[in-house]
Amino acid sequence: MFRSEYADVPAIELPIHDAVLAGAAEFADEPALIDGTDGTTLTYAQVDRFHRSVAAGLAEAGVRKGDVLALHSPNTVAFPLAFYAATRAGASVTTVHPLATPEEFAKQLRDSAARWIVTVSPLLESARRASELAGGVEEIFVCDSAPGHRSLADMLASTAPEPVVDIDPVEDVAALPYSSGTTGVPKGVMLTHSQIATNLAQLEPAVPTGPGDRILAVLPFFHVSGSKGHQEQATPAPSGYGAGVVGSERTSPYPRGNRHGEAVIGSAPAGRWGPIAVPL
Repeated sequence: MFRSEYADVPAIELPIHDAVLAGAAEFADEPALIDGTDGTTLTYAQVDRFHRSVAAGLAEAGVRKGDVLALHSPNTVAFPLAFYAATRAGASVTTVHPLATPEEFAKQLRDSAARWIVTVSPLLESARRASELAGGVEEIFVCDSAPGHRSLADMLASTAPEPVVDIDPVEDVAALPYSSGTTGVPKGVMLTHSQIATNLAQLEPAVPTGPGDRILAVLPFFHVSGSKGHQEQATPAPSGYGAGVVGSERTSPYPRGNRHGEAVIGSAPAGRWGPIAVPL
Protein backbone atom coordinates (compact mmCIF):
# COMPACT_ATOMS: atom_id res chain seq x y z
CA MET A 1 0.00 0.00 0.00
CA PHE A 2 1.36 3.41 -0.93
CA ARG A 3 1.10 6.11 1.71
CA SER A 4 1.83 9.76 1.10
CA GLU A 5 4.76 11.37 2.89
CA TYR A 6 2.44 14.24 3.76
CA ALA A 7 0.07 14.34 6.71
CA ASP A 8 -3.65 13.77 6.21
CA VAL A 9 -5.55 16.92 5.32
CA PRO A 10 -8.80 17.53 7.21
CA ALA A 11 -11.75 18.57 5.07
CA ILE A 12 -12.19 22.35 4.81
CA GLU A 13 -15.90 22.97 5.26
CA LEU A 14 -16.10 26.61 4.19
CA PRO A 15 -17.63 28.39 1.20
CA ILE A 16 -14.83 28.78 -1.34
CA HIS A 17 -14.90 32.60 -1.22
CA ASP A 18 -14.43 32.51 2.56
CA ALA A 19 -11.73 29.84 2.38
CA VAL A 20 -9.70 31.82 -0.15
CA LEU A 21 -10.25 35.30 1.30
CA ALA A 22 -10.24 34.51 5.02
CA GLY A 23 -6.83 36.17 5.36
CA ALA A 24 -7.78 39.29 3.42
CA ALA A 25 -7.81 41.55 6.49
CA GLU A 26 -4.43 40.32 7.72
CA PHE A 27 -2.81 40.84 4.32
CA ALA A 28 -4.94 43.79 3.31
CA ASP A 29 -2.23 45.77 1.52
CA GLU A 30 -0.43 42.82 -0.09
CA PRO A 31 -0.94 42.33 -3.84
CA ALA A 32 -3.44 39.54 -4.47
CA LEU A 33 -3.93 39.79 -8.24
CA ILE A 34 -1.58 41.33 -10.80
CA ASP A 35 -2.32 41.72 -14.49
CA GLY A 36 0.86 40.48 -16.15
CA THR A 37 0.13 42.54 -19.27
CA ASP A 38 -0.44 46.05 -17.92
CA GLY A 39 0.51 45.70 -14.24
CA THR A 40 -2.95 46.45 -12.85
CA THR A 41 -2.82 45.28 -9.23
CA LEU A 42 -5.55 44.50 -6.72
CA THR A 43 -4.71 44.07 -3.06
CA TYR A 44 -6.33 41.51 -0.80
CA ALA A 45 -8.49 44.24 0.74
CA GLN A 46 -9.67 45.36 -2.69
CA VAL A 47 -10.47 41.83 -3.87
CA ASP A 48 -12.46 41.21 -0.69
CA ARG A 49 -14.35 44.51 -0.90
CA PHE A 50 -14.90 44.43 -4.66
CA HIS A 51 -16.21 40.87 -4.84
CA ARG A 52 -18.71 41.64 -2.08
CA SER A 53 -19.95 44.69 -4.00
CA VAL A 54 -20.28 42.67 -7.20
CA ALA A 55 -22.11 39.92 -5.27
CA ALA A 56 -24.58 42.57 -4.07
CA GLY A 57 -25.02 43.77 -7.66
CA LEU A 58 -25.60 40.24 -8.93
CA ALA A 59 -28.13 39.53 -6.18
CA GLU A 60 -29.90 42.80 -6.97
CA ALA A 61 -30.06 41.69 -10.63
CA GLY A 62 -31.77 38.47 -9.56
CA VAL A 63 -28.99 35.90 -9.10
CA ARG A 64 -30.11 33.43 -6.46
CA LYS A 65 -28.89 30.27 -4.73
CA GLY A 66 -29.14 27.34 -7.09
CA ASP A 67 -28.61 29.43 -10.22
CA VAL A 68 -25.78 28.66 -12.63
CA LEU A 69 -23.68 31.55 -13.94
CA ALA A 70 -21.48 31.04 -17.00
CA LEU A 71 -18.12 32.81 -16.71
CA HIS A 72 -16.73 33.41 -20.20
CA SER A 73 -13.48 35.32 -20.04
CA PRO A 74 -9.72 35.12 -20.56
CA ASN A 75 -7.38 35.46 -17.58
CA THR A 76 -7.91 38.92 -16.15
CA VAL A 77 -8.03 40.34 -12.63
CA ALA A 78 -11.81 40.57 -13.04
CA PHE A 79 -12.20 36.80 -13.44
CA PRO A 80 -11.70 35.93 -9.74
CA LEU A 81 -13.93 38.85 -8.71
CA ALA A 82 -16.74 37.48 -10.86
CA PHE A 83 -16.16 33.91 -9.63
CA TYR A 84 -16.22 34.74 -5.92
CA ALA A 85 -19.05 37.26 -6.32
CA ALA A 86 -21.19 34.60 -7.97
CA THR A 87 -20.48 31.98 -5.30
CA ARG A 88 -21.14 34.52 -2.54
CA ALA A 89 -24.49 35.23 -4.18
CA GLY A 90 -25.19 31.50 -4.01
CA ALA A 91 -24.67 30.59 -7.66
CA SER A 92 -22.61 27.79 -9.15
CA VAL A 93 -20.08 28.93 -11.75
CA THR A 94 -19.67 27.07 -15.01
CA THR A 95 -16.47 28.28 -16.66
CA VAL A 96 -16.43 28.51 -20.46
CA HIS A 97 -13.51 28.38 -22.87
CA PRO A 98 -13.15 31.96 -24.17
CA LEU A 99 -12.54 30.62 -27.69
CA ALA A 100 -15.56 28.30 -27.69
CA THR A 101 -17.76 28.68 -30.75
CA PRO A 102 -21.29 29.97 -30.13
CA GLU A 103 -22.57 26.45 -30.78
CA GLU A 104 -20.18 24.91 -28.26
CA PHE A 105 -20.98 27.64 -25.77
CA ALA A 106 -24.73 27.13 -26.27
CA LYS A 107 -24.44 23.40 -25.64
CA GLN A 108 -22.74 24.08 -22.30
CA LEU A 109 -25.36 26.69 -21.40
CA ARG A 110 -28.18 24.21 -22.09
CA ASP A 111 -26.49 21.29 -20.33
CA SER A 112 -25.67 23.32 -17.21
CA ALA A 113 -29.01 25.21 -17.26
CA ALA A 114 -27.13 28.51 -16.92
CA ARG A 115 -29.33 31.56 -16.40
CA TRP A 116 -26.63 34.22 -16.40
CA ILE A 117 -23.47 34.99 -18.37
CA VAL A 118 -20.47 37.13 -17.42
CA THR A 119 -18.19 37.86 -20.37
CA VAL A 120 -15.89 40.57 -21.72
CA SER A 121 -16.74 43.01 -24.51
CA PRO A 122 -14.43 41.43 -27.15
CA LEU A 123 -16.32 38.12 -26.68
CA LEU A 124 -19.79 39.64 -26.39
CA GLU A 125 -21.05 38.69 -29.86
CA SER A 126 -20.20 35.04 -29.24
CA ALA A 127 -21.97 35.15 -25.87
CA ARG A 128 -25.04 36.79 -27.39
CA ARG A 129 -25.28 34.20 -30.15
CA ALA A 130 -24.82 31.35 -27.68
CA SER A 131 -27.56 32.80 -25.50
CA GLU A 132 -29.93 32.96 -28.46
CA LEU A 133 -29.18 29.37 -29.43
CA ALA A 134 -29.50 27.99 -25.90
CA GLY A 135 -32.41 29.99 -24.54
CA GLY A 136 -33.09 30.45 -20.83
CA VAL A 137 -30.43 33.10 -20.20
CA GLU A 138 -31.79 35.99 -18.15
CA GLU A 139 -29.00 38.51 -18.72
CA ILE A 140 -25.47 38.92 -20.03
CA PHE A 141 -23.10 41.01 -17.90
CA VAL A 142 -19.68 42.24 -18.96
CA CYS A 143 -16.55 42.62 -16.88
CA ASP A 144 -15.56 45.85 -18.62
CA SER A 145 -18.21 47.89 -20.48
CA ALA A 146 -20.53 47.52 -23.46
CA PRO A 147 -23.62 49.49 -24.50
CA GLY A 148 -26.83 47.90 -23.29
CA HIS A 149 -25.17 45.59 -20.77
CA ARG A 150 -24.65 45.99 -17.05
CA SER A 151 -21.01 45.68 -16.08
CA LEU A 152 -19.17 44.37 -13.05
CA ALA A 153 -17.33 47.68 -13.00
CA ASP A 154 -20.65 49.44 -12.44
CA MET A 155 -21.54 47.00 -9.67
CA LEU A 156 -18.53 48.13 -7.67
CA ALA A 157 -20.59 51.20 -6.82
CA SER A 158 -23.62 49.14 -5.80
CA THR A 159 -25.37 50.24 -2.62
CA ALA A 160 -27.46 47.08 -2.49
CA PRO A 161 -27.04 44.94 0.64
CA GLU A 162 -24.52 42.15 0.51
CA PRO A 163 -26.36 38.86 -0.01
CA VAL A 164 -26.59 36.55 2.98
CA VAL A 165 -26.89 33.03 1.61
CA ASP A 166 -27.02 29.77 3.55
CA ILE A 167 -24.35 27.70 1.81
CA ASP A 168 -23.68 24.08 2.68
CA PRO A 169 -20.00 23.69 1.70
CA VAL A 170 -20.23 19.90 1.61
CA GLU A 171 -23.31 19.66 -0.61
CA ASP A 172 -23.55 22.89 -2.61
CA VAL A 173 -21.81 23.06 -5.98
CA ALA A 174 -19.41 25.99 -6.34
CA ALA A 175 -17.91 25.22 -9.76
CA LEU A 176 -19.17 23.33 -12.78
CA PRO A 177 -16.23 23.11 -15.21
CA TYR A 178 -16.56 21.02 -18.35
CA SER A 179 -14.16 18.27 -19.31
CA SER A 180 -12.27 18.39 -22.59
CA GLY A 181 -14.33 15.52 -23.96
CA THR A 182 -11.37 13.15 -24.35
CA THR A 183 -13.60 10.09 -23.83
CA GLY A 184 -16.69 11.56 -25.45
CA VAL A 185 -18.54 14.84 -25.41
CA PRO A 186 -17.57 17.39 -22.71
CA LYS A 187 -19.24 16.70 -19.38
CA GLY A 188 -19.94 18.99 -16.43
CA VAL A 189 -18.03 18.15 -13.26
CA MET A 190 -19.80 19.16 -10.04
CA LEU A 191 -17.29 20.48 -7.50
CA THR A 192 -18.52 21.50 -4.08
CA HIS A 193 -17.15 24.38 -2.03
CA SER A 194 -15.55 21.93 0.39
CA GLN A 195 -13.95 19.83 -2.34
CA ILE A 196 -12.19 22.84 -3.89
CA ALA A 197 -11.13 24.31 -0.54
CA THR A 198 -9.78 20.96 0.67
CA ASN A 199 -7.86 20.47 -2.57
CA LEU A 200 -6.20 23.85 -1.99
CA ALA A 201 -5.24 22.74 1.52
CA GLN A 202 -3.66 19.64 0.01
CA LEU A 203 -1.39 21.84 -2.09
CA GLU A 204 -0.07 23.86 0.87
CA PRO A 205 2.68 21.48 2.10
CA ALA A 206 3.85 20.78 -1.45
CA VAL A 207 3.76 24.40 -2.68
CA PRO A 208 4.09 26.67 0.37
CA THR A 209 3.68 30.35 -0.40
CA GLY A 210 3.48 33.53 1.62
CA PRO A 211 3.73 37.33 1.49
CA GLY A 212 6.12 38.51 -1.20
CA ASP A 213 5.77 35.35 -3.30
CA ARG A 214 4.32 35.55 -6.81
CA ILE A 215 2.48 32.74 -8.57
CA LEU A 216 2.54 32.90 -12.37
CA ALA A 217 -0.89 31.77 -13.61
CA VAL A 218 -0.10 30.28 -17.01
CA LEU A 219 -3.06 27.94 -17.33
CA PRO A 220 -6.40 29.48 -18.33
CA PHE A 221 -8.67 30.24 -15.38
CA PHE A 222 -11.63 28.53 -17.06
CA HIS A 223 -9.77 25.19 -16.79
CA VAL A 224 -10.07 23.27 -13.53
CA SER A 225 -6.28 23.25 -13.16
CA GLY A 226 -6.04 26.92 -14.08
CA SER A 227 -8.68 27.82 -11.52
CA LYS A 228 -6.11 26.94 -8.86
CA GLY A 229 -4.10 29.85 -10.24
CA HIS A 230 -6.47 32.44 -8.81
CA GLN A 231 -7.14 30.42 -5.65
CA GLU A 232 -3.63 29.23 -4.79
CA GLN A 233 -2.49 32.56 -3.35
CA ALA A 234 -4.65 31.90 -0.31
CA THR A 235 -4.79 28.23 0.50
CA PRO A 236 -6.61 27.54 3.79
CA ALA A 237 -3.45 27.19 5.85
CA PRO A 238 -1.42 29.80 7.73
CA SER A 239 1.61 29.76 5.42
CA GLY A 240 -0.53 29.83 2.31
CA TYR A 241 -1.89 33.33 2.60
CA GLY A 242 -0.42 36.50 1.24
CA ALA A 243 1.09 35.52 -2.12
CA GLY A 244 0.16 37.37 -5.29
CA VAL A 245 -1.11 35.80 -8.52
CA VAL A 246 0.24 37.13 -11.82
CA GLY A 247 -2.23 36.46 -14.62
CA SER A 248 -2.32 37.44 -18.28
CA GLU A 249 -4.63 37.14 -21.26
CA ARG A 250 -1.59 35.96 -23.20
CA THR A 251 -1.06 32.22 -23.26
CA SER A 252 2.75 32.49 -23.28
CA PRO A 253 3.99 35.14 -20.87
CA TYR A 254 7.54 33.77 -20.59
CA PRO A 255 9.23 36.04 -23.18
CA ARG A 256 7.99 39.07 -21.28
CA GLY A 257 10.42 38.25 -18.50
CA ASN A 258 10.12 37.88 -14.76
CA ARG A 259 8.77 41.40 -14.22
CA HIS A 260 6.83 40.69 -11.03
CA GLY A 261 9.22 38.34 -9.23
CA GLU A 262 7.29 35.16 -9.96
CA ALA A 263 8.53 32.27 -7.84
CA VAL A 264 5.88 29.60 -8.52
CA ILE A 265 4.43 28.60 -11.89
CA GLY A 266 1.22 26.62 -12.23
CA SER A 267 1.30 24.69 -15.51
CA ALA A 268 0.35 21.53 -17.32
CA PRO A 269 3.23 19.07 -17.86
CA ALA A 270 3.91 20.19 -21.45
CA GLY A 271 3.88 23.83 -20.38
CA ARG A 272 6.68 23.28 -17.91
CA TRP A 273 9.23 23.26 -20.71
CA GLY A 274 8.61 26.99 -21.19
CA PRO A 275 10.47 28.23 -18.09
CA ILE A 276 13.34 25.89 -18.93
CA ALA A 277 13.65 26.97 -22.56
CA VAL A 278 13.20 30.68 -21.98
CA PRO A 279 15.22 31.97 -19.00
CA LEU A 280 13.37 34.42 -16.77
